[in-house]
Amino acid sequence: MDMPRDFVGYGRKPPKFEWPNAARLALNIVVNYEEGAERNPLDGDPERETAGESPYPARPGEREPMQESVYEYGSRVGIYRVIDVFDKYQVSPTIFACAVALERNPPVTQEFVERQYDVVSHGYRWLSHLGFSEQKEREQMQKAQESFQRTIGRRVLGWFNRTPQTINTRRILAEEGFLYDSQAVNDDLPYYQDVQGRPFLIVPYTLDLNDGRFWRGTFHTGRDFEVYCVDSFDTLYRESARTPRMMTVGLHPKVIGRPGRIGGLDRFLAYVREFPDVWLASRTEIARFWAGRFAPPNAWNWPQ
Repeated sequence: MDMPRDFVGYGRKPPKFEWPNAARLALNIVVNYEEGAERNPLDGDPERETAGESPYPARPGEREPMQESVYEYGSRVGIYRVIDVFDKYQVSPTIFACAVALERNPPVTQEFVERQYDVVSHGYRWLSHLGFSEQKEREQMQKAQESFQRTIGRRVLGWFNRTPQTINTRRILAEEGFLYDSQAVNDDLPYYQDVQGRPFLIVPYTLDLNDGRFWRGTFHTGRDFEVYCVDSFDTLYRESARTPRMMTVGLHPKVIGRPGRIGGLDRFLAYVREFPDVWLASRTEIARFWAGRFAPPNAWNWPQ
C-alpha cells in the first residue's frame, strides 16, 4: 500500500468544535512503559539495547549489565515516582505499554489497573517493525493484544510501536480492529487518513515535548523540561481561544523518574492546574470523542 502524504492538513480551516465541558485545550500525558521489553540477549536478540543514559560498548550477543540497570531503574523506582505525581494532581495518563513489560512487572501493572489508566499498545516488545514481513508484523500486534487481555483484562484501541513503522502498519492496524494510530507528529489535532479507501483515525504524538531529549542532550535539568512544557502550553492555550487545540507530553519512567528531573513534571502540572478549560484527557478518550464527532460513515472500526 502507498501511504499518502498530506502537506495541507487543516491549514487555516480547522474544524469547529468544543472539547467536552467546553474545554479549549486537551492535554494528554503519555508514559512510555518499555522496561523489560527492550533488546537483550536473554530474549534471543542478536543485539543488545543501545538507547540509554550513556551506552557502553559490548560485543555483539553479549549483555551489558550497566545498560540493563538503566531500564530496571524505571520499573523499580521511576514509575512509582511518576505515579505519585499523577496522584497528587489527579492526572490519569495514557500508558504506551509494551505487552512484555506489563507481564514482567505485575505490581506495576496492578497499579495501572487499579487507577484505570488508559493503555495503548507500544508493541509486544520494544522493537521497531521495520523490515518485518506483513505476517510477522500482524503476529506481533496479535500477541500484544492477547497479552493485554491477560494482564489488564481487555483489548486496547490505540497503537504506537517503536519507530520506524512499516508502510503496511496502518492497514494492518485497521484490519486488526484498532481505532487509531499515534505514529505521527504532524498536527495539533486528530485527523483521518485514507487507508485502503476508508478513513482511519490518527491521534498525533510528540517528540519535542518529550523527556527523551534528556538522553539526546537537549534537556539537562528538570527546569529545562518544565520551561519547554510551559512555553508550549502557553502557546497552545493562547491559540485555543480561537480554535481548540491538543497537547501531548511524552514521558519515560527511566528518564523523568530520576530525582533531579521529576520536579520539572511536578511544577508543570502545578502550572497547568491554574488554568480553566483544560481537559486532562487520556488518548483513547480523545480518540473516542473525535470519532464520535467527526468519523465519516465508512471510517474503520467505529463505532466500537
